[in-house]
Amino acid sequence: MSGVELPGGWCATESEAISAMVREAKRRNTSYGMLIANTTERERAEIIRDYCVEKRRKRGKK
Repeated sequence: MSGVELPGGWCATESEAISAMVREAKRRNTSYGMLIANTTERERAEIIRDYCVEKRRKRGKK
């Protein structure tokens, strides 16, 4: 699941990818496994990318 390229040439870590998917599963009120089963690779990459961009943006504001 890692290897998602982020803006600026960075790649998401495995930990970031899992955290992104867990957060999205909670947001959708479903389980992690169901989210993985019911999304395409492209959708998962977008979820991970959005999570990482937001995380880095918040970290930069501190």
